[in-house]
Amino acid sequence: MKSFVKKIVSVWCCVLMFSVCRAEDKTVVVNINEGIMKPINIALHLNDGINSLKDRFLSVVSNDLQSTGLFRSIPRDAFMQNLKGVSQIPTFSLWKTINAEYLMNAETKLINSKFSVEFVLYDISSSEKIKVFSISGDIKEWRKAAHMVANAIYERIIGEVGYFDTKVLYVATEKNGRGQKKHRLAIMDQDGYNNQYLTNGNTIVLTPRLSPNGNELSFFSYKEKIVNGRRIPLSAQVYRYDLKNKRMIQGLNFKGMTYAPRYSPDGKNLIFSLSEKTRNGRAVSSIFRYDIDSRQLVRITDARKFFCIDTSPCYSPDGKYIVFNSDRGGNQQLYIMNADGSDIKRLSYGKGRYATPVWSPRGDWIAFTKFGREGFFIGVIRPNDTDSSTERMLASGYFVEGPTWAPNGRVIMYSQQDYSRRERIYSVDITGYNKHQVRTPGNAIDPEWSAKTNLN
Repeated sequence: MKSFVKKIVSVWCCVLMFSVCRAEDKTVVVNINEGIMKPINIALHLNDGINSLKDRFLSVVSNDLQSTGLFRSIPRDAFMQNLKGVSQIPTFSLWKTINAEYLMNAETKLINSKFSVEFVLYDISSSEKIKVFSISGDIKEWRKAAHMVANAIYERIIGEVGYFDTKVLYVATEKNGRGQKKHRLAIMDQDGYNNQYLTNGNTIVLTPRLSPNGNELSFFSYKEKIVNGRRIPLSAQVYRYDLKNKRMIQGLNFKGMTYAPRYSPDGKNLIFSLSEKTRNGRAVSSIFRYDIDSRQLVRITDARKFFCIDTSPCYSPDGKYIVFNSDRGGNQQLYIMNADGSDIKRLSYGKGRYATPVWSPRGDWIAFTKFGREGFFIGVIRPNDTDSSTERMLASGYFVEGPTWAPNGRVIMYSQQDYSRRERIYSVDITGYNKHQVRTPGNAIDPEWSAKTNLN
């Protein structure tokens, strides 16, 4: 059963009302899409009116930037100038002496419970101000503010959309008193903080997927009973969950098991696998589309013709195509088809078995899980590939699986099991470098990265 389905993580964000003010910026774009890049030296200076927050605030900004592998924060004890506020012009020669390439000069204030931060970003080599940014909100949301400051710096210097204020949904796993594994849906900030549990673990939950508008998520769930020492799944279906009202909407109660759900880019449809039986009683799985408003079910593939398992469908960002994995050719490989199921073409041709493909938000890559005699891998391939020539492995390890993309399409999260069977979430960039563990309270699998920062 667990090999039949398994992959998740979605995002649900705490609501934060921040007002943001930006100045016109001069163009600075760093090319970071190929190979290893030397980290950019940045000095993060904060003249803080809230002494209790200074170290924590700077730590969040610094950790966000350094987590990309693109930045190095210069230690504060190396600073040769103490700036008194954002209006003070730095002495650029002093910052050049410590090899700073960029300088953030920030100031925070607290009036009643209203928290504000303003910063000026300087290009040290040109001695120019390249960005002014200010933000305000409730003091309780200071971490959110720090993530947004990191976003602004990242976007200004790198030229890509920041993702530090997003959320990740995942499945938390732990053993109960009887030694049985317990699964709970959980949500956290992308850096692992502010963890919350959404379900109580009374049922098995896997592969949660978030709708594009962030109002709901879908996931595969089932209860089980023990018969003669064997675990038998009961009511194995895809379910929908209303995030705004914190309630279950409905299960997709069709004849046969439904699993591996994904939303269409417009959020109007769910695609998933539905188990069927051929005339001779052989079990297969086909891909179906479910119209959420009309509740109409439409067949996309017919696995009965090939006696195969078609599963893990995922739309392209424009909604025109679907990638999925299937063993219709004998071995489990990746295929691409039009959204209506026509013109099915094989995408992957490598050794081993391919699973859980997911399209990059930019549409330029498809990430996947690959496993076989050589081990387990997280890889990417171009969607227009015809001979696997663009296929690249980004990460390997014991039971690596379930990739999910950051909203800017540059970073991938996935889960991995170590040899002591502990399950953890990791991230890696599309160049295959800068792999690191994402902190979670305990074991974690099936990450799903939010494309939205504020979810109901």
